[in-house]
Amino acid sequence: MPVAYYFDAPVNKAIVNGLRLRGVEAITAQEDGLGDAPDTKILERATELSRPLVTTDHDFLVLADLWQKERRSFSGIIFLKPGLSIGYVVEELEFFAKAGELEDFKNKVIFL
Repeated sequence: MPVAYYFDAPVNKAIVNGLRLRGVEAITAQEDGLGDAPDTKILERATELSRPLVTTDHDFLVLADLWQKERRSFSGIIFLKPGLSIGYVVEELEFFAKAGELEDFKNKVIFL
């Protein structure tokens, strides 16, 4: 089953749109009514929906570390480093979505 993504507010919408055009399911925190929600709530929601969270926000790296230490489960975080091209990110996330399984992301932080 393809992996679907949950996107944090600061991620460029062109990435979300590019993935959707390639048949990858994606929802943003804003579309889900959580655009201004605390990071904890956003990560909880992504986990509730069984979707890795895609973000550029460093605060989620701290949150993931805390949750890992507490042995609190989350559906994964994909951290987008600054300076990556939109096309590159779309291609990589499409590959992960179509070739991967949710278990590949669970309780991990993946740096792209």
